[in-house]
Amino acid sequence: MKGRLHYVSPKGSAELIADAIGKEVDLIKEALPPAYMPENVILMFLGCEGTKADKVTMEFIKTLNPKRVNNAALFCCNPQKNDAAIQQMKAELTAQGIKVLDSAYVCSGKGGLFGGKHPTDEEIKGAAKWAAECAKKVSQ
Repeated sequence: MKGRLHYVSPKGSAELIADAIGKEVDLIKEALPPAYMPENVILMFLGCEGTKADKVTMEFIKTLNPKRVNNAALFCCNPQKNDAAIQQMKAELTAQGIKVLDSAYVCSGKGGLFGGKHPTDEEIKGAAKWAAECAKKVSQ
């Protein structure tokens, strides 16, 4: 399966989740903006941090179309553990004609050293499991 893994992670939480996803489904993570635009991608994992999708992620999504990306799987890290950023990304991807998988991954980003804002080990394992399920869905 031809895939891509992109994220924006100013605090490092989404990057840790991207690490887990990349290891699970054998993709190289790449921060946005990408060095090379995606072409003919079957599944793109796309993630961010915060309760709203950031400007870089939203601008990147506007450059996409179904010839570049067929399916998108979305993930987000934020302390409130809400899916507002997921919904923003999903709306824009859908408007671009890209299929968005129903299952998204949202983690709180709580944990890490002294209760910092990085994902817990359990959240990281959950992200890997979720990524495997997403890859299986598009390969069927």
